[in-house]
Amino acid sequence: MQLISHAYNEILCGNGNNLCKLTNVNHEKILLAKKYAQKLKQELELQQIKNVELEKKVLELRKKLDHQSSENKRLTETLESEQRKNIVCTVIPYENKMRKKRYRIIKYGLFICSVAFNIGLAVAAITLLNSNDTESVISKRENRLIEPPVVAQKVVSEELIPPKQELTTHRPIELTRVVGEWTLFQPIDQPPYIAIRNQAGSYIVQRCDLHFYYYVNMTQQRTALPANLRFMYQQQNFLVYNIAYGIGSERDHWVNSQSIKINREYFSNTSFLNTNKILQQRCDSGL
Repeated sequence: MQLISHAYNEILCGNGNNLCKLTNVNHEKILLAKKYAQKLKQELELQQIKNVELEKKVLELRKKLDHQSSENKRLTETLESEQRKNIVCTVIPYENKMRKKRYRIIKYGLFICSVAFNIGLAVAAITLLNSNDTESVISKRENRLIEPPVVAQKVVSEELIPPKQELTTHRPIELTRVVGEWTLFQPIDQPPYIAIRNQAGSYIVQRCDLHFYYYVNMTQQRTALPANLRFMYQQQNFLVYNIAYGIGSERDHWVNSQSIKINREYFSNTSFLNTNKILQQRCDSGL
């Protein structure tokens, strides 16, 4: 370190190219440093030897530990097998006792059933014999006291059968491919009506009674219907509802709006005003 510090000072003074003169170096300190270095080297060698010995001991301990773990595993397996044997030995006598008990119950039960069956047969036979004797005695007495029976004459009375009620036939609607436009229909031997079809295949129909009816396509039926729809009947492929009140139940609703939403389905008012006027004229004239 003295040499290094001396060389560093010379370099700072600008004498880096000169030879280093060891005038100020203490040789005794250098010798002590060498001895200390040798001592450290010897201690290092001793520590390395001790490390090697320790590694050998660690290997031996690991071998012993592996042996102990294998031995513990073997002992646990033997213990489990012995416990299983003990469980089997305790369960088998219990099962044998239960089987013997069941056999005794079945045996005594069969015996009791056979005895009860025999007693029942004997009682039935006795009752049959007694009933036959009593019937024979009663029949003999009745034969002596029998009188010719009086035959009651049946009085034929005409029952008034009420006439069957005629089945009400609902007027079907004509299917059309025109979507989103009110159209006038004039069926044969039936009053006229106007109707509109949407893209889902459902119809809104107005007849001469000026009520609006909702013909919902069964493939588009909703589970929760609005409260203003009153179910009437099923016809063709439709469920027919009367729009009792609310939106779509009056003429002004269709006149003053471009489209109306009924049961989540939209219906247009295209050409409603003209077809409604024609319908009213024909219904008033009786055509």
